Amino acid sequence: MEVKKNISIKDVAKLAGVSPSTVSRVVNNSDHPVNSKTRKDVKKAINKLNYQPNRMAQGLIKNRSKMIGVIVHDISDEYFAELLKGIEEITFDYDYITNIFNTNRDIEKELKAINILDAYQAEAIVLTGGYLRDDYYKQTMGKHIKQLKNRNCHIVSVSSHPFEIKNIELANKLAARNITGYLIDKGHRSFAYVNGPEILETTQERLCGFKTTLKKNDIEIQDDLIIPGDFSFEGGRRAASELLKYLEDITAVVVVNDQAALGLMWELRQKGIKIPDTISVVGIGGIPASKYSYPPLTTIVLPLYSLGKEIGKYIVSKLDSKKETIDIIIEDREYLQMNLVERQSVKELI
Repeated sequence: MEVKKNISIKDVAKLAGVSPSTVSRVVNNSDHPVNSKTRKDVKKAINKLNYQPNRMAQGLIKNRSKMIGVIVHDISDEYFAELLKGIEEITFDYDYITNIFNTNRDIEKELKAINILDAYQAEAIVLTGGYLRDDYYKQTMGKHIKQLKNRNCHIVSVSSHPFEIKNIELANKLAARNITGYLIDKGHRSFAYVNGPEILETTQERLCGFKTTLKKNDIEIQDDLIIPGDFSFEGGRRAASELLKYLEDITAVVVVNDQAALGLMWELRQKGIKIPDTISVVGIGGIPASKYSYPPLTTIVLPLYSLGKEIGKYIVSKLDSKKETIDIIIEDREYLQMNLVERQSVKELI
């Protein structure tokens, strides 16, 4: 069986009757003048031979990698999937390569991901998860970021990080305050709270929002009713088992994110607990699955897909010469707009 050889720039040049350097100028949109007939002949030869330029070689010539690194904490969580979908929808049209690193909130994995992206000359990096609260992480990541910025790599984070980068504030405290206040307005006065990973800044911000709202409404905060969790469906199931012993003392539970809330509701139903008749449940995030749970989950909806698209636009505007075609709206926006969506997981007590 004959092996088909790779088509080279020399093959295109031979068919078009021009030099390889002329083909290179056409392929790379060089500023060097090429007359219209020659350009047309080269493009005709490219199409006939189905020639594909070597993107790595082009990158070396232009000193550009066209690489965007996206660091996520849990690729199985719809929260991150929605962000990724939005980012990729924009950057794909501009021929950027998106490299995804799933770190599971592991400090060493996250630092290694940044190191790899630096080594491969990534032009932009998106930190989609919250800041990891650790002194070693802060110091080491800070050094990496300084080095990245020195070579004009653009770094965007979703939620606050203590570095001089583009931070898009998700208003985690506000989200927790709003959803807790909603339950209080529905007549609830006794709560449990399912927490997230202790190391994560997002966890601390949402817990702070919950506690602040209870204190503002003169409701006692009971530490034993703050149940450990990890943002995952399975973590929500484990939290449900812990919650069972407190059901007589509470009427509602605020869950740190939707994924864990869905796991908690699933496990409670398996134990014969009716939602919202026995206990009301709310989440934060607004992932697509939240509207298809049983019952559908009342939650704070963060427009993650739209945010992903805006991040993609922001990155392209910084990297691409066609940036005038991009309409940026996150340059000066402090908070991501959120909406409380009322479904059937909450019982009104007044």
